Amino acid sequence: MANIPNRLIFIGLWRRLIEDFRLLFCLSKDYWKGVYRDVSIWSIIILFLAIAYILCPIDIFADVIPVIGQVDDATVLILCLYFLEKDLYKYREWKIRNQK
Repeated sequence: MANIPNRLIFIGLWRRLIEDFRLLFCLSKDYWKGVYRDVSIWSIIILFLAIAYILCPIDIFADVIPVIGQVDDATVLILCLYFLEKDLYKYREWKIRNQK
């Protein structure tokens, strides 16, 4: 990784985040419809806790503080995706196998 420029690593991380959010949206939709249910209860709990934290007006850092106020929300989202990754990638494999 020493030979890879920092901006390429940064772009790769953004692509991964975008892909994870896209998968999370599709997974949520399929779960809601009852099409896909192979999600651990812990993943569901973590997702709901993350959403509750982001929507809650009480944060570690107040959202009225520019930049810093949004950092804790972004951190919670990234940690949520980190914990959901196993289920997201399992869902992605299921979706690839079941494409029509």
